[in-house]
Amino acid sequence: MSLALLRDEPGYAARAWGDAIALVTPEAEISFRTLDSRSSALAGALVGLGLCPGDRLAILGHNSADYIAWHYAAAKAGVIFHVLNTRLARGELQWMIDNAESSALIVDSPFAPMAKELASKCPSLGFLVGMEGESGLDHESNALAAQDCECPEHGPKPDDPALMIYTSGTTGRPKGALQSQAGSLIADQLTREAVAITENDVYLALMPFFHQAGLIRTRATLIAGGRTAIPGKVEAMATADAIVRYGVTFTMIASPQQNSAIREKIQREGVGGFESLRMILGGGGTGTRATDTIRRMCEALDCTYFGVYGQTETTGPAVYIEGPDVFERPTSCGRPFPGVEIAIWDDEKSPMPSGAVGEIMVRGPITARYWRNDEANRLLYSGDWVHTGDLGSLDEEGFLFFKGRLKELIKTGAENVYPREVESVLENHPGIADVAVFGLADATWGEVVFAAVVSRTESTPTVDEIREFCRGKIGGYKIPKGIFRVETIPRNHTGKILRQSLVDQALVDQALLERQGR
Repeated sequence: MSLALLRDEPGYAARAWGDAIALVTPEAEISFRTLDSRSSALAGALVGLGLCPGDRLAILGHNSADYIAWHYAAAKAGVIFHVLNTRLARGELQWMIDNAESSALIVDSPFAPMAKELASKCPSLGFLVGMEGESGLDHESNALAAQDCECPEHGPKPDDPALMIYTSGTTGRPKGALQSQAGSLIADQLTREAVAITENDVYLALMPFFHQAGLIRTRATLIAGGRTAIPGKVEAMATADAIVRYGVTFTMIASPQQNSAIREKIQREGVGGFESLRMILGGGGTGTRATDTIRRMCEALDCTYFGVYGQTETTGPAVYIEGPDVFERPTSCGRPFPGVEIAIWDDEKSPMPSGAVGEIMVRGPITARYWRNDEANRLLYSGDWVHTGDLGSLDEEGFLFFKGRLKELIKTGAENVYPREVESVLENHPGIADVAVFGLADATWGEVVFAAVVSRTESTPTVDEIREFCRGKIGGYKIPKGIFRVETIPRNHTGKILRQSLVDQALVDQALLERQGR
C-alpha cells in the first residue's frame, strides 16, 4: 500500500476505487473521488483563511460526511484536528479551546448558538464555519469548498500531530493527546488487517467521531475500499434498524442499550434483515455475564465478536481478542496487535512474571504525546514504553487481563483490591443486573470496598447475602463492606465506569444516614 501519512488516505482510496461509494448518509452518497477532492478544496481554504501547519482546527458536531472531509482537510493542510466532545458543558469546551488555542471552530446546526458564545469568550478563535449553512457564522463548508482552492503540495512529516483528543480527565483537568500523521495511519492499517475489512464491507458509524474508535474504524474502512454508513445522531433503540437499513457488515456496539435494541428486534421480528452482519466490535475482557450475552447474540445473528483494548495515548488499538478466545477467556482483552508489545511492570519499573498484577505497559509504533504538558509527557514514558495507568496481568500464552485503573486500586489495610476482579464475581449474582466497585476512605483500614448495585428486582441484595455469595470465590478482604442501590451505573461514551461519581454519591448517602442517626 503506497501510504505514508494520514493525509494520503483519501487520495489513495480515490485512485483505487474512484466513483464507488465511500460514505452514505440519510441525505447523500459520497464517492471516494468526491471525498478526496472536497477535502483537498477545504484544505486549500484553510490555508487561504490563514491557518498554518501546526495550528489547531476545532470541530463540534454529530457524525457526518463533512466531519470526515474536514478531518482529512486538516491532515492535508498539516493542521491539527481538535475534536470536541458534544456531551460536554460550554465551560468545559471553552477550557479545551483556550488550552489548545484553536484558531477556528467548525460546527453543525445544533451547536451553532453555543459556537457563537464560545467565539465571544475564546480569544484564539478567529472564525466559525458552519457545516450545514447555519446563519450568522463567518463561513460555510459548501461555499469554502466551491472556491476550489489549491491543496498544499508540501505536507506534514510522519511525526507531526494530526489529531488532538482530550482525555476524559478522571483526575484533574483533561490532557490533550496528540496523535501523529504516521501513527494514525498505522492504527488504521492494523484495524483494517485485524478486522479483515474489504471493499465488500459496510461499516455503521455509531461511535462518535470525537472518539478515536469512531474515526479509526471509518478511516480503516476507507483505505480498504469499503463503505461507511453515517446515520448521524442515532438513539440507542434505533441501532438495530440502522444495521438492517444500510446492509451493515460490521459495527461497534458500545452501550448496553444498543445491545438491547438488537436483541429486542430479533425477538420481535426474527433475524431477517441481519444477513449481512458478519462482526460486532466492542471492548475486550467484558466478563462472563456480558460475554454470555454476546455469545447468544452472535449465535442468533451468525456473526463473530472482536474486542479491543487501547487508549488515546496508544493511538487506539493495542490488544484484541476474537473468535473462540472471546468465549473461552471472557475476562481477557486478548493479545497484542502485530508490532505492539505488552508488559506488566511493578512499582520499581521491573517486568513481572505471568499471573502477577501490575501496570500495563505498551510499546509500539502508534504512541502519542500530550499537548504542552512536559510533566505529563515525562511521566507517560519510560524509555519507549508507555505507562497506561491501567492494572493487569498476562497469562503464560500472552493474553492480557485488565484489572482496573491504577488510581482506582483500593488499598484496604495492607491488601490491594482490584475493582474489576470483584465486579466479575458480583456480576454473576442472580439479583444483580449491573455493578461497580470502588473504595471509600476509612479511619481504620485506610479504605473499604464498596459497591453500587443495579438490582434485578425491587429488593437489593444485602451485605450478608453478598458476603455469602462471594465466599470461596474471592478473599474476605475483597468482599464489599457496604452497598447502595442505583438506577444505572454511570459510564462515559466508551463504557468506562465513572467511579468518582459513585464515590461522591456514596459519600452523600453516607452523610445523610449519619444525620438521620442510622
